[in-house]
Amino acid sequence: MKEKIREYFEKNKQAILECIDTLVKIPSVRGQAEDGKPFGAMPYRALCCALDMAADFGFKTENCGGYVGTVDMGEGEPELGILAHLDVVPAGDGWHTEPFKVTVDGDRILGRGVSDDKGPAVCALFAMKAIKDLNIPVTKNCRLILGTDEECGSSDIAHYFRTAKPAKYTFTPDANFPVTNGEKGRFTKHFYADIDLSDESRRLTSFNAGVAANAVPSFAEAEVSGISSDEIENAIKLAETTGTEFIYKDGKIKCMGTSAHASLPENGNNPITALIEMLSNIKLDNRTDKLISSLKTLFPHGKWNGEAFGVDMSDKLGSLTLTLDVVNFDGKKFEGCFDTRTPMSATAANCAEVIKAKLEEHGFTIENTNMIAPHYVDENSDFVQTLLSAYETYSGDKGECICMGGGTYVHNIESGVAFGAIGRDVQTNMHGADEFMPIADLLTAAEIFTQVIADICK
Repeated sequence: MKEKIREYFEKNKQAILECIDTLVKIPSVRGQAEDGKPFGAMPYRALCCALDMAADFGFKTENCGGYVGTVDMGEGEPELGILAHLDVVPAGDGWHTEPFKVTVDGDRILGRGVSDDKGPAVCALFAMKAIKDLNIPVTKNCRLILGTDEECGSSDIAHYFRTAKPAKYTFTPDANFPVTNGEKGRFTKHFYADIDLSDESRRLTSFNAGVAANAVPSFAEAEVSGISSDEIENAIKLAETTGTEFIYKDGKIKCMGTSAHASLPENGNNPITALIEMLSNIKLDNRTDKLISSLKTLFPHGKWNGEAFGVDMSDKLGSLTLTLDVVNFDGKKFEGCFDTRTPMSATAANCAEVIKAKLEEHGFTIENTNMIAPHYVDENSDFVQTLLSAYETYSGDKGECICMGGGTYVHNIESGVAFGAIGRDVQTNMHGADEFMPIADLLTAAEIFTQVIADICK
Protein backbone atom coordinates (compact mmCIF):
# COMPACT_ATOMS: atom_id res chain seq x y z
CA MET A 1 0.00 0.00 0.00
CA LYS A 2 2.90 2.35 0.66
CA GLU A 3 3.94 2.31 -3.00
CA LYS A 4 0.36 2.91 -4.16
CA ILE A 5 -0.03 5.86 -1.82
CA ARG A 6 3.29 7.40 -2.84
CA GLU A 7 2.50 7.04 -6.53
CA TYR A 8 -0.92 8.61 -5.97
CA PHE A 9 0.46 11.76 -4.42
CA GLU A 10 3.22 12.16 -6.96
CA LYS A 11 0.55 12.11 -9.67
CA ASN A 12 -1.60 14.61 -7.74
CA LYS A 13 1.19 17.01 -6.73
CA GLN A 14 0.10 19.76 -9.09
CA ALA A 15 -3.54 19.45 -8.04
CA ILE A 16 -2.53 19.81 -4.39
CA LEU A 17 -0.48 22.93 -5.10
CA GLU A 18 -3.34 24.45 -7.10
CA CYS A 19 -5.80 23.87 -4.25
CA ILE A 20 -3.40 25.46 -1.78
CA ASP A 21 -2.96 28.44 -4.10
CA THR A 22 -6.74 28.86 -4.38
CA LEU A 23 -7.02 29.11 -0.59
CA VAL A 24 -3.91 31.27 -0.10
CA LYS A 25 -5.34 33.85 -2.52
CA ILE A 26 -8.08 34.50 0.03
CA PRO A 27 -6.65 36.83 2.73
CA SER A 28 -8.54 35.11 5.51
CA VAL A 29 -7.46 37.38 8.36
CA ARG A 30 -10.13 37.85 11.01
CA GLY A 31 -12.35 40.83 10.25
CA GLN A 32 -15.56 42.48 11.36
CA ALA A 33 -18.31 40.02 12.22
CA GLU A 34 -21.28 39.91 9.88
CA ASP A 35 -24.51 37.95 9.87
CA GLY A 36 -23.55 34.30 9.35
CA LYS A 37 -19.89 35.29 9.14
CA PRO A 38 -18.73 35.42 12.77
CA PHE A 39 -15.10 36.16 11.94
CA GLY A 40 -15.61 38.40 8.93
CA ALA A 41 -15.99 38.02 5.19
CA MET A 42 -12.58 36.60 4.30
CA PRO A 43 -12.43 33.64 6.75
CA TYR A 44 -15.97 32.79 5.68
CA ARG A 45 -15.00 32.95 2.01
CA ALA A 46 -12.04 30.61 2.64
CA LEU A 47 -14.35 28.19 4.48
CA CYS A 48 -16.88 28.12 1.64
CA CYS A 49 -14.08 27.65 -0.90
CA ALA A 50 -12.62 24.66 0.98
CA LEU A 51 -16.04 23.06 1.43
CA ASP A 52 -16.69 23.45 -2.29
CA MET A 53 -13.41 21.63 -3.00
CA ALA A 54 -14.42 18.80 -0.70
CA ALA A 55 -17.88 18.56 -2.23
CA ASP A 56 -16.32 18.37 -5.70
CA PHE A 57 -14.28 15.41 -4.41
CA GLY A 58 -17.54 13.66 -3.54
CA PHE A 59 -17.55 14.19 0.23
CA LYS A 60 -20.46 15.17 2.43
CA THR A 61 -19.89 18.68 3.81
CA GLU A 62 -21.59 20.98 6.29
CA ASN A 63 -21.15 24.66 7.04
CA CYS A 64 -21.69 25.03 10.78
CA GLY A 65 -22.88 28.61 10.98
CA GLY A 66 -19.70 30.01 9.49
CA TYR A 67 -17.68 28.94 12.53
CA VAL A 68 -16.32 25.69 11.12
CA GLY A 69 -16.99 23.36 8.24
CA THR A 70 -16.99 19.58 8.32
CA VAL A 71 -16.01 17.08 5.64
CA ASP A 72 -17.04 13.45 6.20
CA MET A 73 -15.35 10.55 4.46
CA GLY A 74 -18.05 8.08 5.51
CA GLU A 75 -21.23 7.77 7.55
CA GLY A 76 -21.89 8.01 11.27
CA GLU A 77 -19.91 9.49 14.10
CA PRO A 78 -16.20 9.90 13.30
CA GLU A 79 -13.64 7.46 14.63
CA LEU A 80 -10.91 9.90 13.61
CA GLY A 81 -11.11 13.67 13.66
CA ILE A 82 -8.64 15.93 11.89
CA LEU A 83 -8.71 19.59 12.95
CA ALA A 84 -7.21 22.17 10.59
CA HIS A 85 -7.78 25.90 10.19
CA LEU A 86 -8.19 28.27 7.28
CA ASP A 87 -7.67 31.63 8.99
CA VAL A 88 -4.27 33.28 8.91
CA VAL A 89 -2.38 36.08 10.65
CA PRO A 90 -1.90 39.37 8.76
CA ALA A 91 0.81 39.37 6.09
CA GLY A 92 2.95 42.02 7.78
CA ASP A 93 6.01 43.56 6.15
CA GLY A 94 9.25 42.17 4.79
CA TRP A 95 7.96 39.79 2.11
CA HIS A 96 10.00 39.14 -1.03
CA THR A 97 7.01 37.53 -2.76
CA GLU A 98 3.29 38.24 -2.91
CA PRO A 99 1.97 36.95 0.46
CA PHE A 100 -1.52 36.07 -0.76
CA LYS A 101 -0.46 33.98 -3.70
CA VAL A 102 1.51 30.75 -3.86
CA THR A 103 4.95 31.30 -5.34
CA VAL A 104 6.94 28.21 -6.33
CA ASP A 105 10.60 28.74 -5.47
CA GLY A 106 12.58 25.66 -6.43
CA ASP A 107 11.55 22.84 -4.10
CA ARG A 108 9.30 24.94 -1.89
CA ILE A 109 6.24 27.16 -2.02
CA LEU A 110 5.81 30.54 -0.35
CA GLY A 111 2.67 32.38 0.77
CA ARG A 112 0.73 33.22 3.90
CA GLY A 113 -0.82 29.99 5.16
CA VAL A 114 1.16 27.47 3.10
CA SER A 115 2.40 25.91 6.36
CA ASP A 116 -0.05 27.40 8.86
CA ASP A 117 -2.47 25.89 8.12
CA LYS A 118 -3.94 25.92 4.60
CA GLY A 119 -1.27 23.65 3.13
CA PRO A 120 -1.70 20.99 5.83
CA ALA A 121 -5.51 21.28 5.55
CA VAL A 122 -5.30 20.49 1.85
CA CYS A 123 -2.98 17.57 2.60
CA ALA A 124 -5.57 16.13 4.99
CA LEU A 125 -8.35 16.61 2.43
CA PHE A 126 -6.30 14.85 -0.26
CA ALA A 127 -5.50 12.03 2.18
CA MET A 128 -9.24 11.39 2.51
CA LYS A 129 -9.53 11.58 -1.27
CA ALA A 130 -6.70 9.05 -1.64
CA ILE A 131 -8.56 6.56 0.58
CA LYS A 132 -11.57 6.96 -1.69
CA ASP A 133 -9.74 6.95 -5.05
CA LEU A 134 -7.48 4.00 -4.15
CA ASN A 135 -10.38 1.99 -2.71
CA ILE A 136 -8.50 1.44 0.54
CA PRO A 137 -10.91 -0.55 2.73
CA VAL A 138 -12.29 1.37 5.72
CA THR A 139 -15.40 0.81 7.82
CA LYS A 140 -15.31 3.88 10.09
CA ASN A 141 -15.71 7.57 9.41
CA CYS A 142 -12.99 10.20 9.28
CA ARG A 143 -14.09 13.81 9.69
CA LEU A 144 -12.03 16.80 8.65
CA ILE A 145 -13.01 19.87 10.67
CA LEU A 146 -12.03 23.18 9.11
CA GLY A 147 -11.95 26.14 11.48
CA THR A 148 -11.73 29.87 10.91
CA ASP A 149 -10.56 31.42 14.19
CA GLU A 150 -7.51 29.48 15.36
CA GLU A 151 -5.21 32.49 15.21
CA CYS A 152 -7.44 34.64 17.43
CA GLY A 153 -8.45 32.32 20.23
CA SER A 154 -10.09 29.23 18.68
CA SER A 155 -13.61 30.35 19.58
CA ASP A 156 -14.73 28.56 16.41
CA ILE A 157 -13.83 25.13 17.77
CA ALA A 158 -15.22 25.99 21.20
CA HIS A 159 -18.51 26.88 19.52
CA TYR A 160 -18.54 23.68 17.47
CA PHE A 161 -17.85 21.36 20.39
CA ARG A 162 -20.63 22.84 22.49
CA THR A 163 -22.95 20.55 20.55
CA ALA A 164 -20.67 18.17 18.63
CA LYS A 165 -18.90 15.25 20.26
CA PRO A 166 -15.15 14.87 19.63
CA ALA A 167 -14.06 11.81 17.68
CA LYS A 168 -12.56 8.89 19.54
CA TYR A 169 -9.16 9.92 18.18
CA THR A 170 -8.13 13.43 17.09
CA PHE A 171 -5.07 15.09 15.64
CA THR A 172 -4.35 18.51 14.19
CA PRO A 173 -1.83 19.01 11.36
CA ASP A 174 -0.76 22.35 12.80
CA ALA A 175 2.74 21.73 14.15
CA ASN A 176 5.88 19.74 13.35
CA PHE A 177 6.31 16.00 13.00
CA PRO A 178 6.64 13.57 14.69
CA VAL A 179 3.90 13.77 17.42
CA THR A 180 3.41 16.71 19.77
CA ASN A 181 1.83 15.19 22.86
CA GLY A 182 2.47 18.14 25.18
CA GLU A 183 1.53 21.80 24.81
CA LYS A 184 2.42 24.55 27.24
CA GLY A 185 -0.21 26.60 28.94
CA ARG A 186 -0.67 30.25 28.11
CA PHE A 187 -0.89 33.55 29.93
CA THR A 188 -1.35 36.25 27.29
CA LYS A 189 -2.58 39.60 28.57
CA HIS A 190 -2.96 43.26 27.78
CA PHE A 191 -1.65 45.79 30.27
CA TYR A 192 -2.30 49.50 30.50
CA ALA A 193 -1.20 52.83 31.95
CA ASP A 194 -2.35 56.45 31.66
CA ILE A 195 0.89 58.36 31.11
CA ASP A 196 0.45 61.89 29.79
CA LEU A 197 3.84 63.15 28.61
CA SER A 198 2.55 66.16 26.70
CA ASP A 199 4.02 68.71 29.15
CA GLU A 200 7.53 67.25 29.03
CA SER A 201 10.14 68.70 26.66
CA ARG A 202 12.33 65.66 26.03
CA ARG A 203 9.73 63.01 25.56
CA LEU A 204 8.36 60.04 23.70
CA THR A 205 5.36 61.09 21.59
CA SER A 206 4.42 57.72 20.12
CA PHE A 207 5.45 54.06 20.15
CA ASN A 208 3.74 51.44 18.00
CA ALA A 209 4.57 47.84 17.13
CA GLY A 210 2.94 44.49 16.57
CA VAL A 211 -0.46 43.32 15.32
CA ALA A 212 -0.82 39.85 16.88
CA ALA A 213 -0.39 38.84 20.50
CA ASN A 214 1.16 35.51 19.51
CA ALA A 215 3.86 36.85 17.19
CA VAL A 216 7.09 38.75 17.75
CA PRO A 217 6.78 41.58 15.19
CA SER A 218 9.23 42.43 12.44
CA PHE A 219 9.47 46.15 13.21
CA ALA A 220 8.68 48.82 15.79
CA GLU A 221 8.36 52.59 15.43
CA ALA A 222 8.71 55.47 17.87
CA GLU A 223 8.66 59.24 17.64
CA VAL A 224 10.46 61.56 20.06
CA SER A 225 10.40 65.29 20.69
CA GLY A 226 13.07 67.64 21.97
CA ILE A 227 15.95 65.28 21.17
CA SER A 228 18.72 66.31 18.79
CA SER A 229 19.71 64.23 15.80
CA ASP A 230 23.19 63.74 17.23
CA GLU A 231 21.75 62.29 20.44
CA ILE A 232 19.55 59.89 18.53
CA GLU A 233 22.37 58.78 16.24
CA ASN A 234 24.59 58.17 19.26
CA ALA A 235 21.84 56.16 20.99
CA ILE A 236 21.40 54.07 17.86
CA LYS A 237 25.11 53.36 17.75
CA LEU A 238 25.04 52.17 21.37
CA ALA A 239 22.10 49.88 20.52
CA GLU A 240 23.93 48.10 17.69
CA THR A 241 24.54 45.25 20.14
CA THR A 242 20.85 44.32 19.80
CA GLY A 243 21.52 42.96 16.32
CA THR A 244 18.62 44.93 14.84
CA GLU A 245 18.60 47.70 12.22
CA PHE A 246 17.56 51.27 13.03
CA ILE A 247 16.31 53.87 10.57
CA TYR A 248 16.04 57.48 11.77
CA LYS A 249 14.41 60.42 10.00
CA ASP A 250 12.78 63.62 11.28
CA GLY A 251 12.39 62.47 14.85
CA LYS A 252 10.92 59.11 13.83
CA ILE A 253 12.86 55.95 14.65
CA LYS A 254 12.10 52.60 13.07
CA CYS A 255 13.67 49.39 14.32
CA MET A 256 13.77 46.37 12.01
CA GLY A 257 13.95 43.04 13.82
CA THR A 258 13.11 39.46 12.96
CA SER A 259 9.59 38.15 13.46
CA ALA A 260 8.85 34.80 15.08
CA HIS A 261 6.02 32.87 16.65
CA ALA A 262 5.71 33.96 20.27
CA SER A 263 6.22 30.37 21.42
CA LEU A 264 9.64 30.33 19.70
CA PRO A 265 11.16 33.72 20.56
CA GLU A 266 14.66 32.34 20.03
CA ASN A 267 13.90 32.26 16.29
CA GLY A 268 13.37 36.02 16.18
CA ASN A 269 14.91 39.30 17.30
CA ASN A 270 12.34 41.49 19.00
CA PRO A 271 12.36 45.06 17.60
CA ILE A 272 10.17 46.31 20.47
CA THR A 273 12.68 45.48 23.17
CA ALA A 274 15.55 46.61 20.92
CA LEU A 275 13.88 49.98 20.44
CA ILE A 276 13.33 50.26 24.20
CA GLU A 277 17.04 49.52 24.67
CA MET A 278 17.93 52.22 22.19
CA LEU A 279 15.61 54.80 23.82
CA SER A 280 17.14 54.03 27.21
CA ASN A 281 20.41 55.49 25.89
CA ILE A 282 18.82 58.96 25.62
CA LYS A 283 18.46 61.40 28.52
CA LEU A 284 14.70 61.89 28.78
CA ASP A 285 12.45 63.91 31.08
CA ASN A 286 11.18 62.29 34.27
CA ARG A 287 7.95 60.50 33.33
CA THR A 288 9.26 59.53 29.91
CA ASP A 289 12.41 58.14 31.49
CA LYS A 290 10.36 56.22 34.04
CA LEU A 291 8.24 54.60 31.30
CA ILE A 292 11.27 53.51 29.26
CA SER A 293 13.14 52.33 32.35
CA SER A 294 10.16 50.25 33.49
CA LEU A 295 9.75 48.62 30.09
CA LYS A 296 13.47 47.86 29.90
CA THR A 297 13.44 46.33 33.38
CA LEU A 298 10.40 44.16 32.68
CA PHE A 299 11.25 43.18 29.10
CA PRO A 300 15.07 43.17 28.70
CA HIS A 301 16.21 42.69 25.14
CA GLY A 302 17.34 39.18 24.22
CA LYS A 303 15.80 37.59 27.31
CA TRP A 304 12.48 35.81 27.20
CA ASN A 305 12.53 33.37 30.14
CA GLY A 306 10.50 35.56 32.49
CA GLU A 307 13.42 36.04 34.85
CA ALA A 308 12.75 39.79 35.04
CA PHE A 309 9.30 39.02 36.45
CA GLY A 310 10.57 36.28 38.77
CA VAL A 311 8.75 33.50 36.91
CA ASP A 312 11.64 31.61 35.31
CA MET A 313 10.74 27.88 35.49
CA SER A 314 10.85 24.67 33.44
CA ASP A 315 9.75 21.01 33.46
CA LYS A 316 9.00 18.20 30.97
CA LEU A 317 7.06 20.66 28.78
CA GLY A 318 10.12 22.89 28.53
CA SER A 319 10.93 26.37 29.82
CA LEU A 320 8.58 29.29 30.34
CA THR A 321 8.81 31.99 27.68
CA LEU A 322 7.55 35.56 27.90
CA THR A 323 7.58 38.02 24.99
CA LEU A 324 6.35 41.59 24.50
CA ASP A 325 4.57 41.49 21.15
CA VAL A 326 2.30 44.54 20.87
CA VAL A 327 2.80 48.16 21.99
CA ASN A 328 0.59 51.19 21.34
CA PHE A 329 1.34 54.57 22.89
CA ASP A 330 -0.02 57.95 21.73
CA GLY A 331 1.77 60.16 24.24
CA LYS A 332 -1.01 59.89 26.82
CA LYS A 333 -2.16 56.27 27.04
CA PHE A 334 -0.02 53.15 26.94
CA GLU A 335 -1.22 49.66 26.01
CA GLY A 336 0.96 46.59 25.66
CA CYS A 337 0.41 42.89 25.21
CA PHE A 338 2.72 40.11 26.31
CA ASP A 339 2.55 36.38 25.59
CA THR A 340 3.66 33.82 28.19
CA ARG A 341 3.95 30.10 27.39
CA THR A 342 3.89 28.17 30.65
CA PRO A 343 5.12 24.67 31.62
CA MET A 344 3.11 22.29 33.80
CA SER A 345 4.67 23.68 36.96
CA ALA A 346 3.21 27.17 36.39
CA THR A 347 0.21 28.11 38.54
CA ALA A 348 -1.80 31.23 39.23
CA ALA A 349 0.13 31.69 42.47
CA ASN A 350 3.68 31.28 41.12
CA CYS A 351 3.12 32.82 37.68
CA ALA A 352 0.03 34.95 36.94
CA GLU A 353 -0.15 36.70 40.30
CA VAL A 354 3.60 37.28 40.32
CA ILE A 355 3.48 38.92 36.87
CA LYS A 356 0.49 41.03 37.90
CA ALA A 357 2.25 42.27 41.02
CA LYS A 358 5.41 43.15 39.09
CA LEU A 359 3.44 45.13 36.50
CA GLU A 360 1.56 47.01 39.19
CA GLU A 361 4.88 47.81 40.89
CA HIS A 362 5.79 49.69 37.70
CA GLY A 363 2.44 51.46 37.38
CA PHE A 364 0.71 49.16 34.89
CA THR A 365 -2.76 47.63 35.20
CA ILE A 366 -3.35 44.11 33.87
CA GLU A 367 -6.75 43.00 32.54
CA ASN A 368 -7.00 39.77 34.59
CA THR A 369 -5.00 36.76 35.72
CA ASN A 370 -6.90 33.95 33.98
CA MET A 371 -4.55 31.26 32.65
CA ILE A 372 -4.93 28.53 30.02
CA ALA A 373 -3.82 25.19 31.44
CA PRO A 374 -1.22 23.01 29.66
CA HIS A 375 -2.16 19.86 27.73
CA TYR A 376 -0.45 16.45 27.91
CA VAL A 377 -1.18 13.00 26.41
CA ASP A 378 0.53 9.73 27.31
CA GLU A 379 3.06 8.86 24.62
CA ASN A 380 2.41 5.13 25.15
CA SER A 381 -1.26 5.27 24.10
CA ASP A 382 -2.28 3.09 21.14
CA PHE A 383 -3.28 6.17 19.16
CA VAL A 384 0.06 7.93 19.58
CA GLN A 385 1.94 4.75 18.73
CA THR A 386 -0.16 4.34 15.54
CA LEU A 387 0.77 7.87 14.47
CA LEU A 388 4.45 7.30 15.19
CA SER A 389 4.44 4.07 13.19
CA ALA A 390 2.95 5.78 10.12
CA TYR A 391 5.44 8.61 10.46
CA GLU A 392 8.41 6.24 10.55
CA THR A 393 7.12 4.26 7.57
CA TYR A 394 6.92 7.26 5.23
CA SER A 395 9.55 9.64 6.57
CA GLY A 396 12.35 7.19 7.34
CA ASP A 397 12.89 9.19 10.52
CA LYS A 398 12.61 8.00 14.10
CA GLY A 399 9.15 8.50 15.55
CA GLU A 400 9.07 10.13 18.97
CA CYS A 401 7.02 12.55 21.03
CA ILE A 402 7.89 16.19 21.52
CA CYS A 403 6.44 19.08 23.48
CA MET A 404 5.81 22.60 22.21
CA GLY A 405 5.15 26.11 23.41
CA GLY A 406 2.41 26.86 20.90
CA GLY A 407 -1.17 25.85 21.55
CA THR A 408 -3.15 23.98 18.92
CA TYR A 409 -6.76 23.07 18.22
CA VAL A 410 -6.49 19.92 20.35
CA HIS A 411 -5.40 21.77 23.47
CA ASN A 412 -8.74 21.12 25.17
CA ILE A 413 -9.50 17.73 23.61
CA GLU A 414 -8.65 14.75 25.79
CA SER A 415 -6.14 12.47 24.03
CA GLY A 416 -5.82 14.93 21.11
CA VAL A 417 -2.32 15.52 19.70
CA ALA A 418 -0.64 17.66 17.06
CA PHE A 419 0.78 15.64 14.17
CA GLY A 420 2.71 17.39 11.39
CA ALA A 421 2.46 18.61 8.79
CA ILE A 422 5.78 20.45 8.96
CA GLY A 423 8.95 18.37 8.95
CA ARG A 424 10.93 17.87 12.11
CA ASP A 425 13.09 20.91 12.95
CA VAL A 426 11.89 22.81 9.87
CA GLN A 427 11.16 26.49 10.59
CA THR A 428 8.76 27.76 7.93
CA ASN A 429 8.58 31.43 9.00
CA MET A 430 4.97 30.94 10.01
CA HIS A 431 3.51 34.23 11.25
CA GLY A 432 6.45 36.01 9.64
CA ALA A 433 7.51 37.23 6.22
CA ASP A 434 8.20 34.71 3.43
CA GLU A 435 6.31 31.84 5.07
CA PHE A 436 7.16 28.69 3.12
CA MET A 437 6.62 24.95 2.96
CA PRO A 438 8.84 22.37 1.23
CA ILE A 439 6.82 20.63 -1.48
CA ALA A 440 8.30 17.24 -0.58
CA ASP A 441 7.13 17.73 3.02
CA LEU A 442 3.58 18.41 1.84
CA LEU A 443 3.51 15.16 -0.14
CA THR A 444 5.04 13.15 2.70
CA ALA A 445 2.49 14.58 5.13
CA ALA A 446 -0.36 13.61 2.82
CA GLU A 447 1.05 10.07 2.55
CA ILE A 448 1.34 9.77 6.32
CA PHE A 449 -2.18 11.07 6.88
CA THR A 450 -3.52 8.56 4.37
CA GLN A 451 -1.86 5.70 6.22
CA VAL A 452 -3.21 6.93 9.56
CA ILE A 453 -6.76 7.14 8.22
CA ALA A 454 -6.40 3.61 6.82
CA ASP A 455 -5.10 2.28 10.16
CA ILE A 456 -7.58 4.05 12.44
CA CYS A 457 -10.69 3.65 10.28
CA LYS A 458 -10.06 0.12 8.97
